[in-house]
Amino acid sequence: MLAAKLDEQPPAIPGPRHLWSSDPEIVNIRRAFLIYWVKSCILFWILILLVALIYLGSGVNPIWHTGSLDVFVTNFDNGVAGSYFLNAFHNTPAGTLTLNWIFQDSSDSSTIVKQIDEGKAWASVYMRAGVSDSLTQVLQSILNGNTSQITYRPSSAITIVYDQGRNFNTVNGYVLPPIVAAIAVASAQLSAYLQTQAVQYSNATLTNIIAAISLSNITHSPISYTSMNTHIATPYGSVLATTLGYLFLWLIMLSLVGVAVRITQPLAGKIKIIDVVFIRIVNTIFNGLIISLIYSLCVLWFADFNRPVPFIRFWLFNWLVAMTFTVIIGLFVINLGVLAQMALILFLIVNLAASTNNIAIQLQNRFYRVGYGLPLYHCFNGGRHLLFGSYTKFNEDLGVLFAYYFGTIIFTILTGVYRMHKQEKQILELNRQNALKENNIKMQNVPNKEN
Repeated sequence: MLAAKLDEQPPAIPGPRHLWSSDPEIVNIRRAFLIYWVKSCILFWILILLVALIYLGSGVNPIWHTGSLDVFVTNFDNGVAGSYFLNAFHNTPAGTLTLNWIFQDSSDSSTIVKQIDEGKAWASVYMRAGVSDSLTQVLQSILNGNTSQITYRPSSAITIVYDQGRNFNTVNGYVLPPIVAAIAVASAQLSAYLQTQAVQYSNATLTNIIAAISLSNITHSPISYTSMNTHIATPYGSVLATTLGYLFLWLIMLSLVGVAVRITQPLAGKIKIIDVVFIRIVNTIFNGLIISLIYSLCVLWFADFNRPVPFIRFWLFNWLVAMTFTVIIGLFVINLGVLAQMALILFLIVNLAASTNNIAIQLQNRFYRVGYGLPLYHCFNGGRHLLFGSYTKFNEDLGVLFAYYFGTIIFTILTGVYRMHKQEKQILELNRQNALKENNIKMQNVPNKEN
């Protein structure tokens, strides 16, 4: 009797064993584990290689591409000063000191600022009319020994118009230095000319010498410049808000998608698929609205952004950005599973490298022009436009983000419904098999009446 009961008991389940065990089952597990480990390592090696090549390559030798930065050069002075001014820009040395100089007709000066605001060039530099006449007056004052009527200021000779908010690093690092260098060359050449003229016609009297000394700041640097920054990229909090701030927003939305998938996944097979999809969509819209509001309020605080109507526009724009990020992340997570994180990292790095985060796309290799069709580029430029008023094709920025949002959400819904329907079938089949097992166990436990 006891032997029969012992024979009816299920065999003992072996406990955990070491990975290097010689047990046949462990051998198969070890082989599968090693293959999976090697494959995952290779994927991560390829990922870091691509990330490093794409991101670090975005900043390789921007000086090779400075010729793609357009700058208008206009001379309104018809004298010798204007000639030295134009010659300095015509003869700039190759490399970082040469941009794409576009020499304009001097008949109209009313459109210079408008051209910069419309993004037709990165800067415009012009010499005002009458500079040569003013310098001639300076020279005559030296010769006559009379400096009482001199009102000329070298900084009034040239004006540089630029839009710093368009891209802080590009304007300060690659647009302004070549312009300033060319002006310095023109000033040095004009200074040599004025001093030669003064020596040639001067009688070297004490009065002439005193006059020359009193006007030495003009004769040694006869022309300088005044900066006209149409959209100042300050405070620095605003610069961060339109660059790294959107990266943080991406990370927050990544966490939001992960939580949404985790809390709704157990609902599969228990409630209708359309209900699960509806929950996820409502969660995205609602949390995107609140998260973008919190982010915009922080910008309002740190960036001294206190105008109500522009703030609402900035908030709604960030809401669109948050929702676009969410549906893109959701598409990757739903369709790629365990590979989603790697794919999202690669997608984000490509976006970041071509987003004008550091320098303009014009200073990068042609590959990075793919940024014109990626969402992060339009997030950065749209945000700068709303905070600084800087140039961008804002309607195009909105259009690209809306296209990404609606296109991605439609595709995400279709693939999500398909995969959840498949998951629902698997759950129902598993529930059916478990129910059959329970029935079989119950049938075995029913006592046999014939015995």
